[in-house]
Amino acid sequence: MDKNLAYYISGHGYGHYARSIPVLKQLASDFNVHIKSQVSKSLFTQHLGEGVNHWLQSIDAGCRHINNSLQVDPEETFKNFENFQGQSTIEAEKNWLRENQIALVLSDVASMPVKAAYDVGIPSILIGNFTWHDIYSHLPGAGEEKHLLQMLEEEYSCADLHILPQCHLPQSFARENREVGFIAQKGQDIRNELEQYLNISFAGKTLVFIYLGDYGTRSVLWENLSQHKDCLYLTRDLIEQAVPGLCILDDRFQFPDLIASSDVVCTKGGYSTLGSAFASHKPVITCERRDFYEFEAIRDYLQKTRTGVIIADDDFYQGRWQTAIKTALSLTVKDRVPLNGEVEILEAVRHMLL
Repeated sequence: MDKNLAYYISGHGYGHYARSIPVLKQLASDFNVHIKSQVSKSLFTQHLGEGVNHWLQSIDAGCRHINNSLQVDPEETFKNFENFQGQSTIEAEKNWLRENQIALVLSDVASMPVKAAYDVGIPSILIGNFTWHDIYSHLPGAGEEKHLLQMLEEEYSCADLHILPQCHLPQSFARENREVGFIAQKGQDIRNELEQYLNISFAGKTLVFIYLGDYGTRSVLWENLSQHKDCLYLTRDLIEQAVPGLCILDDRFQFPDLIASSDVVCTKGGYSTLGSAFASHKPVITCERRDFYEFEAIRDYLQKTRTGVIIADDDFYQGRWQTAIKTALSLTVKDRVPLNGEVEILEAVRHMLL
């Protein structure tokens, strides 16, 4: 009989969910996996089938943002985290783990599940290139929230193994760390299908795929992109204005396929978008995110591997992307970064359950 695994996925944005899909596909053949996340079941069934075991549940607090932008609101973030900890149902979680005979807990990247696993004597694996402790401890006002940060540190230290995908921050509280390749959904090139759907010829055009996610779309002067006559921009972001040369697509087109069909990927620097871009050998352009500590690792990685271009904030939000796009087109991505981290995670799980 297959062993039961519990896989917890942060609901803060869709990056954690997107990164988890390749891992879940690997695990599904060997184990009975229960998914716990605030991300809706329908987003999992499209990749894993209708029989997926899904439990709708908030498992971490994440960050709060200012005015639908990429900027983090420190005060609201700490308040939300404290409320989450105060309402934490860790005792109920421990009972659930026992009742469902869970053999191993995996978490991307919430701390509560690994603490619950530790309390009931179940091994756990933390998956993440950063932790919420990394993010919170570098926010303004963190010095006054030492009790919350200490609580986070204690919970993360309960993990038996921390899987560190490429482009990770150095600090980890787990008993053991293991670096793996990028975990990424790999897409298919659907340029011909896109040309027919949009009724536009891509000949002589540079295709730029844009993903800024739930935050940041209102911060860019999109109308300035129309000045770039040699570029055609594709996105699934909900941009509320019509701009010549900017094509807004719906969910019939999958993010990894749009990335694989483009020449350059423009992103807010989220891990899953970077991973899918590199898996399809696409260079990236991104903006600075000075208030999000994770970006320090991303900046260093892009500069070290020469796989992307970082645009100054003012140029990014003004839509002055042309120079960065031309520079990105000159970069080579293939064989520059390790991939297939999901395969390494399956091996780690098998080894832990021997």
